[in-house]
Amino acid sequence: MRVRPFIVVLVLACVASSIALTHMNNLPAFVVIGPGYVVQAWLFEHHLALGGFGYQATMITVSAVVWTLIIVGLMGAVRRVGRLLRGPN
Repeated sequence: MRVRPFIVVLVLACVASSIALTHMNNLPAFVVIGPGYVVQAWLFEHHLALGGFGYQATMITVSAVVWTLIIVGLMGAVRRVGRLLRGPN
């Protein structure tokens, strides 16, 4: 059984986001949790903000998905450039 890189990156991003949520007193943690913070701020402005566990779940889930899409997108771009540089086999 082969594990897809998307799943691995998503799990690692979830772990990183959950750690970053508890350590928001330094810049790298705030950069990791930033996308979730922006979504939660938007929800607050529209009076749809979640409290308690919903707040944490929103922050972690949104941040993990955003970082997963960024990393998987970069992996795809690097793979495509590698194929272009190798040329036809």
